[in-house]
Amino acid sequence: MNFLDREQIDTKKWDELVRSKGKSFFSYSWYLDAVAENWCILVNDDYSQGIALPFTKRLGVEILYVPIFSRFLHPMGEFGTSQVQQIQERFSVIEFATTTELFGSSQQRVHQIITDFEQRKLSSQAKRSLKKAINSGIQLTGNSSYKYVVSAIEEELQDKFKGVDADKIEGLKGLFQSAKQHNFLKVFEVSDGQETGGIVCLVDETQVLYLKGACPDKLKKNGGMYLALNAAIEFAQEHNLHFDFGGSNIHGVQRFNKNLGGVDQSYHYFESNRAPFWFRWARKLKNQGNR
Repeated sequence: MNFLDREQIDTKKWDELVRSKGKSFFSYSWYLDAVAENWCILVNDDYSQGIALPFTKRLGVEILYVPIFSRFLHPMGEFGTSQVQQIQERFSVIEFATTTELFGSSQQRVHQIITDFEQRKLSSQAKRSLKKAINSGIQLTGNSSYKYVVSAIEEELQDKFKGVDADKIEGLKGLFQSAKQHNFLKVFEVSDGQETGGIVCLVDETQVLYLKGACPDKLKKNGGMYLALNAAIEFAQEHNLHFDFGGSNIHGVQRFNKNLGGVDQSYHYFESNRAPFWFRWARKLKNQGNR
């Protein structure tokens, strides 16, 4: 297997590999183009197996990482010791998550999904919030226009979360646009007649992925987010698709997902730093300054 940098990749062949393996949206070329600073692939000659490898570059050092608005990347095909060594030789700094334990000793993390809708259980909090949303007269619309939802997302994210700046917001908008062009976009919009919010999802023949969403405070307090997400889950059930909450390491978000019936599914996070001492020292100073 060989590394191909972005300009060398046959994106048609790559995206067909991702589609044929039934893997998540995070590996598609158009997704990575929108969210990753740089990315390459490790792939065999006929594009029958491979993995996408997003990376940043700081002071000349390539850092393998998981981009914002992503969760993990999928190894597609057989990956043995030699392929892992190739990755570790190229990237001296690794902060990477995969669906399998690619790097051996790794930290196990969880995200929430729904695959068995018959066993799905709503918490009392979710039931109260959905009832409140209905009684408040919140209207729900399913469409492919993210104009109003993205405004709510921008208001919620801007300057409130580490790593989310104007460039990241523009990247998210670009991701929405690319998903719409590829016919993967589905928006569940909620409105009380004065304010609008909702969620943006990606949909293919196997899954509904909750990508991002937000509601103004009043809508949120009246159960708007519960209503939008519940509608997306019911859409997945109606079309015999599994539902993916997108993943978060924030316990409050995980609890919210479980209130709506989400169950834990594990993935693996691996971190190593074999960069030169001067780089590790400079990075440590930078992290201390950001606290």
